[in-house]
Amino acid sequence: MLTVVKALRGYSQAGNRVTSKTSRRLAAATAVLGLASEIAIGAQQPVFRSRVDLVTVDATVTGPDGRAVNGLDASDFRLHVDGQTRRVVSAQYVEFDRPESGSALRDAQHFTSNEIDDGRLIIIAVDQAHIRQLEGRSALRAAAGFLDLLDPRDRVAVTSLTRTTDLVFTRDHAALKARLERLTGQGDPVFLQFNLGLLEATEIADGSRTRLADAVLRECGRSLTDYVSVARASDDAVGRDACPEQLEQEARALSQHARTQARISLAALEGLIIGLRDVEGPKAVILLSEGMVIDPRLLDLADLAAKAHEARVSIHALHLDVPLFEAAQQRVSPTALRDVDLRGDGLSRLAGASRGAVYRLVGGDPGPFRRIATELAGYYLLAFEAGDRDRDGAAHRISVDVARRGHLVRARSVFRLPRAAATLASREEALIALLRRIRPAVELPVRVATSTHLDAVAGRLRVVVSMEADSAPGAAEVLMGYVLIDANGVIAASGAHQASEGRHAFSAVVPEGRYTLRVAGIDALRRTGLVERPFVAATTNTAGLRISSLILAPAGAANAALRPIVYRTSESQLTAYVEIVGAEGAAPPAVQVRFEVVAESTETPLVARVAHAVRADGLGTARAELSLAGVAPGSYQVRALLVKDGQTVAEVVRPFAYSPR
Repeated sequence: MLTVVKALRGYSQAGNRVTSKTSRRLAAATAVLGLASEIAIGAQQPVFRSRVDLVTVDATVTGPDGRAVNGLDASDFRLHVDGQTRRVVSAQYVEFDRPESGSALRDAQHFTSNEIDDGRLIIIAVDQAHIRQLEGRSALRAAAGFLDLLDPRDRVAVTSLTRTTDLVFTRDHAALKARLERLTGQGDPVFLQFNLGLLEATEIADGSRTRLADAVLRECGRSLTDYVSVARASDDAVGRDACPEQLEQEARALSQHARTQARISLAALEGLIIGLRDVEGPKAVILLSEGMVIDPRLLDLADLAAKAHEARVSIHALHLDVPLFEAAQQRVSPTALRDVDLRGDGLSRLAGASRGAVYRLVGGDPGPFRRIATELAGYYLLAFEAGDRDRDGAAHRISVDVARRGHLVRARSVFRLPRAAATLASREEALIALLRRIRPAVELPVRVATSTHLDAVAGRLRVVVSMEADSAPGAAEVLMGYVLIDANGVIAASGAHQASEGRHAFSAVVPEGRYTLRVAGIDALRRTGLVERPFVAATTNTAGLRISSLILAPAGAANAALRPIVYRTSESQLTAYVEIVGAEGAAPPAVQVRFEVVAESTETPLVARVAHAVRADGLGTARAELSLAGVAPGSYQVRALLVKDGQTVAEVVRPFAYSPR
């Protein structure tokens, strides 16, 4: 089994910096060093509790106006698995159509967050085999215009189902528009002796004698009963008329061609979905096609739907309009309207199996693209508990709706679970892989703050790390792991914790210097988050003083340990805490510490308190309770002013965001 340290190859291990009883399992790999009596940082070994696995389902809810609906909770949804009611334990709304606010948090001085909107993942897939040769240009130009409706942050890929290549997601929408406009249809024309419609050809191929009789009467000029049977005709070659037999063979060939083309396109689409399985987050496939023949008796989409669920792929199909008659055509299909419906039904089955919908696209009409862009504004991540009967490796039917009238819910229709439930070891391996990942993971918001404090050991400092993740309602626990690496690539501390409410803290005693902290989280909904924070472990040295970082924590009893916040708080009472020592380890001189709460845009304090100071073993600590009652929600700073002989000689600050309950 692997520990965090041993699994993170590429870094050296500082054995004397990691707890000597590091378990062989990640569950007990926490390296907690130099615990302080004032600050609560998880002195106990982390406890990993068994839990019921949750199955997640992406669902889009739109109102009567076609816009995505926000503000629903778990009680608003009704979910059924194989016809049996299941309780929705969590409903988390994920919104994409919002201003980019997270980038300001990413490189903050005192904390780091992965809360940057990385945009949506959208794939425009062109089913060239189901678009007539040299046709589809107006539709593809409309698809190019669809890119103008997307946010510049959205990452988009363009691919063809005829010639699939490795997907490349890019924000260079202009380059993608040029590629879309170069694509055209490549559908193979079918040359027929008889004027047969696609619908009647498939029915004849499926054995409909009534449909065959109608076609024979129309194309051969005589009733089917007027012809000798095939068996008798073989004995009477002179009297044999091959028209009915040729018509039936041609109908079977036309039907076989349509169904084969559908299988080829579905296989390419399935390969595309499998390739997207390792790409984090939901993906939307915009499929452009003139339709395909998908007979549910011959093609079961349950497997494709299950794979789409695993990969979190939704398919929105654009059914390109086909003129009933063109000047180049010599004949009009006798079932032209029903042929269009037959092809459209195939797209409807495909989209319905994967949380999508079908839109008719007439020429270059941008309306369907606007509707898709609106639906992609956000979705709900629902979760329900997996039962023993769900774990049979088979596909299970799922349906989701809401009690609100006029609201439409789109959710995938099938899910499939492996026979074995997720084990602790598998979750450990996923966490280790996440910590080793190069690219950030942003689906689970994760924030981390560091503060540097004095330590009794000469030449050493105590770094306190606070981490938090935005757990989903009804699924509060988050598996969190971390690794602290010094400037030489040596691991100073590592570990993992099953964090209740998504919050955890630890400390490590380290030399002064530069460090990189990586924190990862996996919640019960299998969302992942990863954030990397470079920082310098150092104190503030000024006016003959060494001053620690300023810590903010929810207020508690006078002798209670502090639980530092990262950045945001809803508590109306905060404790501010700072440590002071004289230069060269001497006792701190007589200074007064004054804590003030100020808004970012003003210097006038909204709250001010003189700290209660304590001296012990040459270390001075200053602590005060700050009341935020009456303070409006917003961004603020707490500053600690060190005053000597009536003059401010030093100042340390800590920003925070206040959002009262």
